[in-house]
Amino acid sequence: MTRRSAILVIALTLGSASLSGKVLAGSADGPLDQIGGACVPDGETIREGLYETRGFGVGFRGASTGTIRLLCPFPVNSNMLGANVGLTFLSFIDGDGIGEGARVQAIFRHAAIGSNVAITNGVCDSNTSTATGPTNIGCFNPSLTLKIDETYWWDIEIQRSDPSINVEFLSVGMRYYN
Repeated sequence: MTRRSAILVIALTLGSASLSGKVLAGSADGPLDQIGGACVPDGETIREGLYETRGFGVGFRGASTGTIRLLCPFPVNSNMLGANVGLTFLSFIDGDGIGEGARVQAIFRHAAIGSNVAITNGVCDSNTSTATGPTNIGCFNPSLTLKIDETYWWDIEIQRSDPSINVEFLSVGMRYYN
């Protein structure tokens, strides 16, 4: 991303945040960002052998196509309980922009402790951006209050049907609403 693009993204994000509620950039209350390489591939992704790490990101190995699924934890500590979150940042490379040959989606989910029922809070999708190089987008999801009896994570899906397209998941993050 060029310096000018980065400044534009920050300006638009801050401007949007002021219109829909105050967003706090983060605090010492906990890590709110995860790099792709820190996420865990699901069993099918491992069996298929579709993925590879690329520095800190994750993409397709060789000419593989299909879906890579990664689970990225959103760790919550006691200082974060009761905070409202909802602004997801997704960093990625999607070589065809809004085309149908590739995409990266970050699906923010939670579940009650002791349950295997996932509840979807929001989706951030690379196909909403025309950028074809490394980029970062912000997606406003409904505000969610962090609770002690729930677990939180991003379910990342990297999809590619055209082996000539470069697609890579770089990182995902969350910001607080106030």
